[in-house]
Amino acid sequence: MAPLHIYLARHGQTAANAEGRLQGSGLNPPLNERGERQAAALAAALKNDKMDWVITSALERAIQTGNAVAKHHPGAPVLSDARLNEISWGKLDGLKARDTRPMTAPVGDAWSCGDFDAKVPGGESASECKARVMAAFADILRTARERQYRRIFLCLHGGILRVVMAALVDKDLSQMGKFSHANCSYTVIMARLDDSAPEIDPEQVPFLPNRYDIQDHLAGL
Repeated sequence: MAPLHIYLARHGQTAANAEGRLQGSGLNPPLNERGERQAAALAAALKNDKMDWVITSALERAIQTGNAVAKHHPGAPVLSDARLNEISWGKLDGLKARDTRPMTAPVGDAWSCGDFDAKVPGGESASECKARVMAAFADILRTARERQYRRIFLCLHGGILRVVMAALVDKDLSQMGKFSHANCSYTVIMARLDDSAPEIDPEQVPFLPNRYDIQDHLAGL
């Protein structure tokens, strides 16, 4: 099977982003005006890269961004999957990020040290988040292999992109902290799927980074 190119984008800006608020799975705002312009710019940047499938989380900001991209690829099916929703920050969702650092910083430090079960009150741990994301990717990769897709586009979230890049590319979840993604930037990773394997374990698939956190299309926005 030819290599599968996976385009990973972060959604456009929301009011919560602009206000510096923690925006986990507990917040579901739409894109703001700037976010809509960012999504349009992302869609224009990728319009000539024929997508076979467009996938988003089930949160409005990702759906709106993914739909903007999908307009340029009318033959591509569109899927929303709640397993790809942003990590939950529990009771901290919606609060100013700077005010939550006394609680979030120790959790981030714990994850960097390999304690992936750490979490804020009412929130989600890195291990819990990874489990649902890997389950989603197993289904996505299996379907892409069955349908012989060449390019797929996923619109996700900052925290989820960290999990994906650390778990799939680096094969080390403790490296989440080094992967940052601007609103509507995109990254491309490549995978060659084994046609003979009955099941696909995303963590056993070799993923190669091709392009990372591309932002050229966002100039002036």
